[in-house]
Amino acid sequence: MKFTVSWRELLLSAAFFVLLFVWYSWPLAAQFTTAFAGVAGNDANQYVWNAYNFHRAVAEGSSPFHTDLLLYPQGSSLVMHTYTPVIGLLNVVLNQEILAVNVALLLSFVLSGVGAYRLCRRWVANPVLCALAGLVFAFSPYKLAHLPEHYHLLLTAPVPFYIYAFLEAFGFENGRLWPRVRRWSQVLLCVGLGLVALLSDYYTLFGLIYFSAGYALYYALRLGQVNWRQWRPWAVLAAVLVVSHVASRLLNKARVFDNDGFWWGGDVAGYLLPPLNSRWLSTAATEALHRNGRVFNTPGSVENVMFLGYALLLLTLWWLVRGRRHSALNDQRADQPGGALPWLTLLFVMLTLPELRVFGKHLLRLPTGLLHYVPFINNIRCPTRFVSMVALLLPIVLFAALDPWLRTRLQPAARTAASLGLLLLVALEFQPQAPPLIHAADVPRVYQVVAQLPGDVLFPVPFGLLDGFHKKGQPDPSDLFYQTRHHKKVPGAYISRLPQSTFDAFDRDPVMHHLLTLQDHPNTVLAAPSAAAVATFLRVYHPAAFVVAPAFRHTPVHQYLRQTMLPLGYRETAIGNYVLLQR
Repeated sequence: MKFTVSWRELLLSAAFFVLLFVWYSWPLAAQFTTAFAGVAGNDANQYVWNAYNFHRAVAEGSSPFHTDLLLYPQGSSLVMHTYTPVIGLLNVVLNQEILAVNVALLLSFVLSGVGAYRLCRRWVANPVLCALAGLVFAFSPYKLAHLPEHYHLLLTAPVPFYIYAFLEAFGFENGRLWPRVRRWSQVLLCVGLGLVALLSDYYTLFGLIYFSAGYALYYALRLGQVNWRQWRPWAVLAAVLVVSHVASRLLNKARVFDNDGFWWGGDVAGYLLPPLNSRWLSTAATEALHRNGRVFNTPGSVENVMFLGYALLLLTLWWLVRGRRHSALNDQRADQPGGALPWLTLLFVMLTLPELRVFGKHLLRLPTGLLHYVPFINNIRCPTRFVSMVALLLPIVLFAALDPWLRTRLQPAARTAASLGLLLLVALEFQPQAPPLIHAADVPRVYQVVAQLPGDVLFPVPFGLLDGFHKKGQPDPSDLFYQTRHHKKVPGAYISRLPQSTFDAFDRDPVMHHLLTLQDHPNTVLAAPSAAAVATFLRVYHPAAFVVAPAFRHTPVHQYLRQTMLPLGYRETAIGNYVLLQR
């Protein structure tokens, strides 16, 4: 039976998720236009810059997917950058980048919850359990752990609406891979939501692709008709696991490029340990395990977080032992295509664990790990991020069994009370510590002065390049936020996917090479670039100013700038703890 949802229900659920957002992100709601979640020097700064650059490009009539604000003078493409164009489009309307990122996050959290509520109601009559499904998907500890760093991973709103539309759009038959179209309007909606996912985050987009392909394979391989009480299916499963493990090991020995997908892969411990920012569950013992290099390749990183709470873990054990017989997903009729959801939940768990690792012990390379050897697809190299799909599908699988089980045992009032108690328990399990905030007032005063200077180019010290794979110099992500205030172009970049030639170009300019070397290795003895090299540098970059950060004052790179630029007409001023050299 498919349950319908009223607009009143959806509006009430939206109000509930707004309150949750305010609670979990507080005090952000009190500073919505002047602060954003993040820490100085981390990735959060780039999303404010993304919104700023997108609006600036549109206002100037230029392509928002190319910028000369970074890597001046040649600029850079932003096609492969973690760019979140949906936030940029919102900023075209709002014209206030901090407000734009906060509104985008609010909308995504709320719509993610509403969409999961609506999808869950397809099989579950109990609205409280559906609200809990929305809470788990929209506010999973994985997402709340990434809130101060990776906004693109939080833009999950299209996912549950896409899945609902997908189920409405297509009909599948056992033994056939290609479905029949039931409703073309829903097909078009799937395409539109896929486009929104593309403009939000490529992990979200690939989650939808894997869901669609996995759903089709479920019917093509007749997985719903397998009799697991016989020995043959288990023999086939064992053979698949052995072959995939051996094949993966052979590819690894042959040095086939996996883009570090296995290195970034998850550990079962990530499902069991609460994140470091957990308000009530994080302890000295769990924090020590998080930071243990023998358990995780990246100790203390948010990329290890796959925790979904102990209440859901216990419900999962109950479902495996007794709950499956009660599930509303057992109905395999064409209008009830939910039988694939447990299989898809398992698929996404396997995607997070390309190699089955338990507290640092390597046990088995899973078939999903072979995807990391496929060119282009292996750019999806942080597999733990697919836990967001687990957070959507697992509660639906569990509650489709729990709801009828409760109906046969409890009266309506007791059933509602039990459901509310479970919702409150999970809400407390998920509660994070207050997120750190970056405030507009945190921008050093020197950049207010720089904004008033004539000229287009600023050289901050330190500076450099970082694209997620390679690093040259010392790029500071905070410079991206500062640029939204001083509006000057800069020579460095903190940006995704740069060609090696861009890194090499930094060393070809004698002055740039000299600055980077003194910045990174201050004790190096170098011959100063010639006067002709300095003249060429000034002609190419024509810097209006140099800003030396406090940690670099009176270091060799600062002394070189002073010795070289002051005789050429620059003057030096101390502004707070910073040094400004300006024309």
